[in-house]
Amino acid sequence: MEDQKVDLIKEYFNRSLSFIIFDLILNFSLYFLLMVLITSNLIKNIIYIILVASTTLLISVLYYDYINFKKKFSIIRKFCKGEMFYNKKKNVLICKNGNLRICTTLDYNRVYLNIIDSYIKKVEDTNDFYCTRFEEGIIDKKEGFKIFHGKFRLIDNDQIILCSGKSIIIDKIDKIGIENALNML
Repeated sequence: MEDQKVDLIKEYFNRSLSFIIFDLILNFSLYFLLMVLITSNLIKNIIYIILVASTTLLISVLYYDYINFKKKFSIIRKFCKGEMFYNKKKNVLICKNGNLRICTTLDYNRVYLNIIDSYIKKVEDTNDFYCTRFEEGIIDKKEGFKIFHGKFRLIDNDQIILCSGKSIIIDKIDKIGIENALNML
């Protein structure tokens, strides 16, 4: 399970790490040009401080992103206890255990808990949803959750499938909210 976590983290941050490397190369190149071309010490120091601050800010944002990813991963893994997937295209983390699918967007804190009653068919991706798109059915509000009964599209690994069943939407990812929602299923 730990290997799967490491693989997902590598996949998620691969693009970010290449961006950091590019940023560092650019900063060192600019710093070298500053030392060679600019003679004013005040301008050199100001530009140097700006370069260091921008790199520090970039690394801080990516570190926060990493901590957020690990938190979401551990919460979902605790309740799903199944296979974990990361979908690059949608930027979502998905856990699959039998008929249960737990999906969270990494851009927002929303969590979708889907119970599949029946698989209908594989469908094309319309690129207008993150985890689950509701097709036909009703939405109830109960105990702070939105509960959908009917047909919905959801991400299953790298494909989109049309299913019927039940979906619970939680607006904030936390252990208590997911535990209460799973008890409602």
